[in-house]
Amino acid sequence: MSDMQNSNYDVAQNGGSGFGEWLRSWTLDFHNRTVLFRIGNWIFTTYAFLAAAAFGVGFTIALWHASMAGLDPAQLGKIYLFIVAPAVLIGLRSFSIMLEWRELFKRPLATLIKPGYMLHGGIAGAIVSIYAVSEIYGWPLLLLLDGAALAQPMGEAIARLGCYVYGCCWGRPTSSRFGVRYTSKESKVIRCAPHLHNVKIHPAQLYALVAYLILFFVFVALLPILPFYGALAGAYCIIHSLIRISLEFFRQDDRGKLWGKMTHTNFYSMLMIAGGIAMIVYGSQFSDRTPLDVTHRFIDIVGNGSIMGWIAIFGLIFGCAYGVHYRKVGSWIQHPSGGMKPNVDEFSMGAVARMEGSCCDHDDSDHRNH
Repeated sequence: MSDMQNSNYDVAQNGGSGFGEWLRSWTLDFHNRTVLFRIGNWIFTTYAFLAAAAFGVGFTIALWHASMAGLDPAQLGKIYLFIVAPAVLIGLRSFSIMLEWRELFKRPLATLIKPGYMLHGGIAGAIVSIYAVSEIYGWPLLLLLDGAALAQPMGEAIARLGCYVYGCCWGRPTSSRFGVRYTSKESKVIRCAPHLHNVKIHPAQLYALVAYLILFFVFVALLPILPFYGALAGAYCIIHSLIRISLEFFRQDDRGKLWGKMTHTNFYSMLMIAGGIAMIVYGSQFSDRTPLDVTHRFIDIVGNGSIMGWIAIFGLIFGCAYGVHYRKVGSWIQHPSGGMKPNVDEFSMGAVARMEGSCCDHDDSDHRNH
């Protein structure tokens, strides 16, 4: 019996009752609450709610930064919804599909509509689309990237809680008192690594959550003294990448290896570090600097009815994309591809191939790299 199940058992044996006891037991076993509710064949995972919250809160923070910089948050909200959101979704999916490029030629439709997202693809899509917005409207690129950099850590923190309950991005086995045991057959760790059923593993997702929360509050504290546009974006690219590389020591899910011990995550992180350094160097030399008006409050954005509608739509789009499934968790359609069969040694195909050995070779397969 898992540690969390033991806690639930003790509550029941001691006669615990009432809402407080129920809430305590539900919270202790939260990571096994993969499915939030069902409506017919449609499955709404807990990740759906948390993904919506992550993107919605992140979007709100970006608009808050825009208001401090003197931009119209309502106008920017509309622009981001119709330009940035689609680009982020395309980037998320494209980078995931790149892990299965050979399968894409064999079964294009099945590969395209199978669930799967990759965080660095979303970041790439955001950068490209924000560059387009900057060019179209004449707003400083580094200023807009600073807004995204302020939003990203809080959004990632909430999203990591979603990863925790969905069971993706799981950690290595551990004897630490902080270890957790997954027992839900619908969690990704059990579907893709059944040998880890009821095995205590690092809650790597929660380590990331704590790191990104700290990063967010440090960024907020620095807002009044930022020396130039691009300082926040550059710092985010560097620190985020160092966090991701550090988490590699605790994670066991396979993100694919390019050569040696170099994973896709490490490769993209190194590119982001280089980009972050470039932003800081360029911003310090050429960027204008207009101090942010920190008297603008986050609550003012939340309380603005003309903005909250766009924020709600933004969150709904990503909540549905990440957390709504059909018939089985990990499936967008009734009969997905049925599993990948790539060459194990082929460049960029390692993640899918190695997961196929123990993972979903049935119709509930999905490969999410966060």
